[in-house]
Amino acid sequence: MHPRLQDITDYLAVVRADLIKLVDTTPREALIAPAPTGQWNGAQLIEHMGIVEGSVAKLLEGLFAKAMADGLPMDTETSSIIPTLERFALSDRNVVKIDAPERLRPSASPDLDSVWASLLKVRSRTLAVAATVDGRDLTKVSAPHPHPAIGVLNGYQWILLIGQHEERHRRQMLDLLK
Repeated sequence: MHPRLQDITDYLAVVRADLIKLVDTTPREALIAPAPTGQWNGAQLIEHMGIVEGSVAKLLEGLFAKAMADGLPMDTETSSIIPTLERFALSDRNVVKIDAPERLRPSASPDLDSVWASLLKVRSRTLAVAATVDGRDLTKVSAPHPHPAIGVLNGYQWILLIGQHEERHRRQMLDLLK
């Protein structure tokens, strides 16, 4: 795997392992308990993370297929992409406030088992779409519309965003469970 993509997928794996540990060590009742007014509970956060990752994976499938058809060049750079989003402090909810659009919001009472299974399953879709462009210069790929909170992202950054988004909500879950 190309070093840039490997770096990002390693990051995704670490964040996911931390989330799995949190969910596995948290009593089910705590994950489905109502959250303070205006906040999502653990199950809702899990559903939201799955919806978002699925949405980004779908976006990337289209973007990457078009880019490959258009002759996406090989990536000759190996520097890490991870620092490119640090200035946005996405994983810190106290720095960046983001209201999810209606289409990315969880249901009122999601089934914990099904949303957890869905979140775990969508990762294979993300990794599969990333594999289709392994070695290609994803800095040359961007969505037709910027991310509403942080602007234009390249292909690498969209994949990275999945991990940063998950870390953001893992931390939120930790705060809820205190």
